[in-house]
Amino acid sequence: MKLNKIAKVVLIGCSILALSACSSKHKNSGYDATGMNDMNTAGGAQASGAGNGQSYGDDGSNGTARGLAKRTYYFDFNSYVVRDEDKPAVLANADYLVAHPRAKIILEGHTDPRGSREYNVALGEHRANAVFDMMKGRGVNLNQVRIVSYGAERLATPGHSEQDFQLDRRVVIVKSQG
Repeated sequence: MKLNKIAKVVLIGCSILALSACSSKHKNSGYDATGMNDMNTAGGAQASGAGNGQSYGDDGSNGTARGLAKRTYYFDFNSYVVRDEDKPAVLANADYLVAHPRAKIILEGHTDPRGSREYNVALGEHRANAVFDMMKGRGVNLNQVRIVSYGAERLATPGHSEQDFQLDRRVVIVKSQG
């Protein structure tokens, strides 16, 4: 990634943080204006999108329909391009959401610990949005998905090898909980 692109991502991340700091809380929702749960102890997550806390499968299904087995998608270093091998699973999950319009999910974006906090939060959000963009293209409703970026605050593994970093660079589909 060129330095100019990195600067843009950092600027966008800082803007998001500044705007979320100026937000007021929604009354009785349990989420602040950025969509973060008040009980979230990670503190660095940025959220966008919708989600009223209804769980994946609350539409009467058991939440184990075809295509939901793979809920974690990995990314290359400094990239938010969905890998070709993950696209069929993303689209299968999108098809499930289209067929079950009351189902809701959270797309959690994560990064490895390299880079500044602001950069990592922005990159995690870009990764989650890349997955959501594929789902939107398949017809998933905005109200079914909430985007959260944890940056490097919830590492998959505590190690510092390239193998560990590869596991940290991910988007995870999580049931939306109230």
